[in-house]
Amino acid sequence: MELNHLKYFHAVVKEGSFTRAAKVMRIQQPTISKMVRSLEEELGVVLLERYRSGVHLTHAGGEIFKRCEEIFQSVEEIKTVSGQEMTECQGALSFGLTDSAASSLGPHVLEDFLARHPKVRPSLFSGASNLICNELIEGRIEFGLFFTIPSNEDFFVKELMKIPFQVVIANDHKHKSKLRSQFIISRDIDYPKSRQFPVLEMLKKNKIQFDVAASSNNLDSQKQMVLRGLGVALLPRFMIKSDIAAGTLSVLYPKKEFSYSLKLVTRKRWVLSKNAETFLEFFHKVINELS
Repeated sequence: MELNHLKYFHAVVKEGSFTRAAKVMRIQQPTISKMVRSLEEELGVVLLERYRSGVHLTHAGGEIFKRCEEIFQSVEEIKTVSGQEMTECQGALSFGLTDSAASSLGPHVLEDFLARHPKVRPSLFSGASNLICNELIEGRIEFGLFFTIPSNEDFFVKELMKIPFQVVIANDHKHKSKLRSQFIISRDIDYPKSRQFPVLEMLKKNKIQFDVAASSNNLDSQKQMVLRGLGVALLPRFMIKSDIAAGTLSVLYPKKEFSYSLKLVTRKRWVLSKNAETFLEFFHKVINELS
């Protein structure tokens, strides 16, 4: 079936006559009449009742016309989507990252993203999870990225990706048995009690002795404390990969697998902008490469 045949039939119905449809479509009237007749012959039904004053739809014609409306609406939507894809990202991009991730995740992704889309003006809000949720509710940011989030029925939550973590110790101190049990952990404010400090729960199950040496909800701070020999920490692999390769950090429990789910959070029924969707694609790509 030729799409053009449907298009001409649709035009005749919309305009109410072959003459007006031919004028709108900028073709000869005999041509458009022939196209509609060919469609009727192909379908084996009469679509239009023809009168001197114009045309009227038959029952079958009405059903086919409804389908044409749906088809051409879809065609317009496809054109719109294609146009959006061709449009360059530009303008504002406001989003939030929890303190535990902002300093280590944000700059990596923004560097690559802005190299490709220099006309975008990013605004990164960082803070504890509850503060970012407030920014979302107030509409000051478009989306948030969290490892853990407060429950809220107004939010749409989607697991974006699993980020691998490893327990590390400063290489110069890895033989200090006492230090290997001194853990630097994230502050309670970022973690619900029921899921508090999964690495410590793992150590309990394996009957490994440990103490909490310090706490910080900033991953960079945890890493710096580890490098200075203040304890060990569970950190994302992308953040410590180069340090392990350089020999400044060593992995403890290399056979154990740790990961946190990074979650994308928006307000319900919120449609992400092109800037946001493109940024998230870069985010996924860069973090996978770093891990």
